[in-house]
Amino acid sequence: MCTSITISSKEGNVFFGRTMDLNSGMFGEDPGAPMSIMNIPAGAQIESQLQPWTAKYAAMGVATTGTACLMDGINEYGLAGDIQVLMEATHASTADLDKRNLKPVLGEELITFVLTHFKSVAEIKDHIQEYGLLDQPLTSGDLSVEMPLHYTFADETNAAVILEPTDNGAFKVYDSIGVMTNSPEYNWHLTNIRNYISLDNMDPKTTKVVSDRLSLEPIEAGTGYGMFGLPGDYTSPSRFVRATFVANHMDPFTAEDGINQLYSIFRTVMVPRGLEREAPDNPLSDYTRYWAGYDLTKRELYVQTCRGVGLTGKKLNPDAKEITYSDIDISNLVKWAD
Repeated sequence: MCTSITISSKEGNVFFGRTMDLNSGMFGEDPGAPMSIMNIPAGAQIESQLQPWTAKYAAMGVATTGTACLMDGINEYGLAGDIQVLMEATHASTADLDKRNLKPVLGEELITFVLTHFKSVAEIKDHIQEYGLLDQPLTSGDLSVEMPLHYTFADETNAAVILEPTDNGAFKVYDSIGVMTNSPEYNWHLTNIRNYISLDNMDPKTTKVVSDRLSLEPIEAGTGYGMFGLPGDYTSPSRFVRATFVANHMDPFTAEDGINQLYSIFRTVMVPRGLEREAPDNPLSDYTRYWAGYDLTKRELYVQTCRGVGLTGKKLNPDAKEITYSDIDISNLVKWAD
């Protein structure tokens, strides 16, 4: 239950964002792993569960506190990415990966790995076929998890790519249209969106003559008919369609308004608490735990959690001396008028 979106301003500045929709807590609202903003300087040692590596490039993003697992992030060259659930994802054994000359990576660490190794979407495309997801759970304390995932990356040239590990751990690579949600696979979403080819943002102003016995007048002179028929539920296919058409029909915007524009789009796909439950006796709800927006030009991150309407902002610090974790504010940060 996640959505990612990439948009660009009139000046060509690129903005990337995502919702993290999950049924476990991240900020003390429910049981779960705590989250914070991790800043990784170039040259830092990443303590992977497989084989530690040295970060070639600085990176920053929302991470599980104390681990190498970025949920989303950006690096010093303006490359950003995120993880989302893909039930069709696959993993392979060490022996199978060796047989195909694929280097093993953990799916939960892939965002961190890519952002600290590659500068651009083009570089990802050039090298991602050298890797495959290892069939090994990530362990941290009492936590042991192997999530089915796929990945979105975008860079400041407005190139974007989808990586789906559906080939026995190896990746299928798709050029992105600027939107991604969860299962099914990306090619299914690209086929499904053609069912909405008639959607537009124009309000009808004239009478539609259906037959000699029926003429239809638009309600309220046509007001509100823009995107009439846009799906409104929270399934992955509906969010994909909704995010695509909303993102591509809003007014052009300047770079100064980029984060506001991004947030306006994401408001249409944020899942309120209580609408997605696995069972009547399950107290947990699958809903939007946080929203993150990235300014790829400024290397800035903005995070809003499910605990409050306030935003936490952070700029990537490539000159840091060590890996740091910064708290994400969960307050409402209301400014009261005089």
